[in-house]
Amino acid sequence: MLKNSDHLVIIGNGITGVSCALEVRRQADCKITLISDEGEYFFSRPALMYVFMRQMQLKDTQPYEKSFWKKKKIELKRGTVTRIESSAHLLHFSDRSTISYDRLVIATGSEPNKFGWPGQNLPGVQGFYSLQDLSSLERDVADVRHAVIVGGGLIGVEVAEMLHARGIAVTFLVREKYFWSVVLPENEAVLVGRHISASGINLRFATELASIEAGHDGRVAAIKLKNGETLDCVLVVLTAGVSPNVALARTSGVEVARGVLVNRRFETSLEGVYAAGDCAEFRDAPPRRRKVEQVWYTGK
Repeated sequence: MLKNSDHLVIIGNGITGVSCALEVRRQADCKITLISDEGEYFFSRPALMYVFMRQMQLKDTQPYEKSFWKKKKIELKRGTVTRIESSAHLLHFSDRSTISYDRLVIATGSEPNKFGWPGQNLPGVQGFYSLQDLSSLERDVADVRHAVIVGGGLIGVEVAEMLHARGIAVTFLVREKYFWSVVLPENEAVLVGRHISASGINLRFATELASIEAGHDGRVAAIKLKNGETLDCVLVVLTAGVSPNVALARTSGVEVARGVLVNRRFETSLEGVYAAGDCAEFRDAPPRRRKVEQVWYTGK
């Protein structure tokens, strides 16, 4: 149990980190610090597409007023944690500052998948997950006439709608025979695929990316497909799913597999350090639960 004199630090201000902070505050009067290197405030991640489409402003994506955090006595800190020094119960930041903790929760979420494609780190190639991704997309679409999206699923179709709304031609590459066939029954997947195509998106099934090619300026200029075809484009958005963000845990000596390994009490291999949400992986998952659950509802 947390004592009122304890300091709980949570790394990550997504739905998991915020839900944890609010639940602990409901039960205890200890000090709580919520850390994020993405944004100053908790926001609705699915709403980012509507900000890009000019249907919302970024301030509209914040579920709570700024005064809410002070009322709940939750301290918000903007910064990048570079190392967990568990022996001293200390966090090290990129600006060389430190914070001590009594209990620590790692809630670092997910990051877009990259599968080692040549050119996947070129300027003009990105995922769409974070506030920084939104900013870079806003910057890079200024003179774009054709963009390529790699990977089906919810994020892919959202990005397709976003770019299409800006008048940008979109080629949407899906490796499977049908859209989101890992989730949808075949008849429904076919129906959704037809609707996407009818909306003006060049939806291509059973098509795989081979490499991303740079132009003379060092930015993306084209992609090559495994069938040998080349497509000119100056923007590539990778939406082939997400993976647990375990970089900090791994470099800090926390045991990881696909995600940060936890037991059913969300305890990691380090004493006093917990992990939850997208970044966590159960060693022994409870009945009817997956080892890694990257879903908003389970994060909450």
